[in-house]
Amino acid sequence: MINIRKQLLFIGLVFGLMASSIQLIVHIYDYRVTFSEIEKFNKKYEDLSFKSNLLLNEVEYFRNQLTIREVATEKLGMRSPRVKEQVVVHRQVLNK
Repeated sequence: MINIRKQLLFIGLVFGLMASSIQLIVHIYDYRVTFSEIEKFNKKYEDLSFKSNLLLNEVEYFRNQLTIREVATEKLGMRSPRVKEQVVVHRQVLNK
């Protein structure tokens, strides 16, 4: 009687050990998958942050009116029109 109880207890403990081992393996696998996803998102975050900083620098560059004036006059050869070159356009309103 005592021998059967010991065997049943041993079998129960072995099954419990197997179940907890499988559960531990599943948790370790989930942890590694989650960690790799976090690393992937961190990499994407760094790339997007870098691109965002580049775009912000470009926006600041083009907002600067002096820079725009320099580009227009030096690189594009633009200038202000002379009085003889100016054309006045009158808007005509139609009555219906």
